[in-house]
Amino acid sequence: MKQWMSKEQPDSMEIKAWITEKMPDIVRDLKRICKIKSVAECGETDCPPYGQGCRDVLQEMLQMGRENGFETHNYENYVGRITYPGKTEENIGVWAHLDVVEEGKDWDYPPYEPTVKDNYFIARGCQDNKSSAIIGLYALKYMKEHGLQLNHTMELYLGTCEEQGMYELDYFLEHYKAPSLSLVPDSGFPVCCGERGSFNGELICKEVCSASIVELDCGHELYTIPGRTVLTIKDTEDARQKCKDLPKDIQAEYTEAGIVLTATGISTQASNPSKGKNALTILADFICERELLGETERKTFAFISDINRDCQGEALHVKCEDELSGWTTLVATRLKNVQGHLVIDFISKYPVTKNDYPFEQNASEAAEKRGFSLKTTRLSKANFFDPERREVKVLTQVSNEVLQRADKPFVMSGGTYARKLPNAFAFGTGMPLPKAPEGLFRPGHGDYHQPDESISLERVQKGLEIYIQGLLRLDFQ
Repeated sequence: MKQWMSKEQPDSMEIKAWITEKMPDIVRDLKRICKIKSVAECGETDCPPYGQGCRDVLQEMLQMGRENGFETHNYENYVGRITYPGKTEENIGVWAHLDVVEEGKDWDYPPYEPTVKDNYFIARGCQDNKSSAIIGLYALKYMKEHGLQLNHTMELYLGTCEEQGMYELDYFLEHYKAPSLSLVPDSGFPVCCGERGSFNGELICKEVCSASIVELDCGHELYTIPGRTVLTIKDTEDARQKCKDLPKDIQAEYTEAGIVLTATGISTQASNPSKGKNALTILADFICERELLGETERKTFAFISDINRDCQGEALHVKCEDELSGWTTLVATRLKNVQGHLVIDFISKYPVTKNDYPFEQNASEAAEKRGFSLKTTRLSKANFFDPERREVKVLTQVSNEVLQRADKPFVMSGGTYARKLPNAFAFGTGMPLPKAPEGLFRPGHGDYHQPDESISLERVQKGLEIYIQGLLRLDFQ
């Protein structure tokens, strides 16, 4: 094996050439795992802990590790590990997740039959986060093929329930030791040194709703701003009159079941609501403006409109900011009928320095004043990794060299495994790239959690280059 010296720098041209040669294999292996529908099942399942799909994709990744000559370990189907051994007990773990969000509707490309078009790879989960698993595997493969003798053991960890609450990580940390340092390729480059806290909840209308609502189809995925919401109401002459001269983003269809109102927006990840157009808000504004439905229903839709007007938590009295993070984001993404009571689901991300802010108390009091009760479904503290640490500086430098940028460490709204792992931060693989070719995706399509989820193969190549160089420099500096 080749013994690298600490003064050596990785050969960037050789690394680029190696990655270019491996790209057909990388695409092939990404297809192998993207063909598997791996939506975690957190309740009762015939295939514990998280369903057949998550078990299958984990086993497929571990099989790929063995095919490439690596030691692998399966932690009771919660987490997997692929290992490239080093000389010491110190280890660096790269954490990717293999579970995906539901594919939803309105795809132009098959979600589980991967498509490669115009240098974009299209399939559910390819960006979030299966490409990161393949990048981690090929980073280890580079080291193995070049016979590098490292100081640290390099490990790729593979989770199976990240999208549903990271419960597999809770299990792992309860039973096993975490790596000395963990990197999570589930954000952007260079280094995400902080992740905002999460405060999610349900706002339950205390009054029973009337029979004017026949059916609700108002959002499916909590963490995604809906691009389409559907409400079926009773077909009455008054309702027909109020549904004339519709705005362009509202459609009405008259059926035997009633008047079907469809609001169309632009789907996006809920932690960045300004990037999309919330169809639930469009519907709520329409209901209130036209004075459709009864007082109880309009009160609920008005609450949704107020919550989503600024998406900063003002309506629930939880708006706050800090210099590192900016303002709180809070958005209502779903509406459902639970035993006759309308329930608004919301998610929020709060600043990294505000862990002691009274979010539950303030939101509960604000909800009570409007006739709602609050049920907190998630309250997860923010985390912060000192940007002055050597690891952050080394990886920031590598990222900026490869991408030819001058970016600084940042704070983000999303949540990754770094939130729960000790001595951890998120690192890549997002980066500024040219827009996708015109016509490849419709508005609201093509990004993570959206229909037609995709990833640029240029991003995969550069992400792998950064990871190979970054891990080597961490090991030898």
